[in-house]
Amino acid sequence: MIWERAASLSHDFRIFNLLDKPMLPRLVMKKTWRKPRQRVIKVNFDATVNGTKTCYDLVARYHDGFVLGRRFDTMDKDIQIEWAEMLVLEESISFARSKSWSKLEFETDDVSLVNHFKNKKFDLTTISH
Repeated sequence: MIWERAASLSHDFRIFNLLDKPMLPRLVMKKTWRKPRQRVIKVNFDATVNGTKTCYDLVARYHDGFVLGRRFDTMDKDIQIEWAEMLVLEESISFARSKSWSKLEFETDDVSLVNHFKNKKFDLTTISH
């Protein structure tokens, strides 16, 4: 009886959200690449972990959007995503050094990593550093 009532309420909630303005609005986030300052090279990097496979990708672009270089690879490592992102940051720095680039900007979607560098005293994420 409880299950039927919960299913009925869930169904009514879905119908209500289709007919009227949703009670819980969807957050629309527009994710686009933003140009760095003049004569600055932006290195975007990301990692993903699936079981014991870790994959990463990094792309270096000049301020006008021209792609200067890219590197991607897979590793057989069983690590957490936070550590994978750190490894890719290290790889991004190594990649930039090998090209002798001086004015750099790094970009990632890992909020924990960003908070670690921007707010050295405080961690704003739920999983900590």
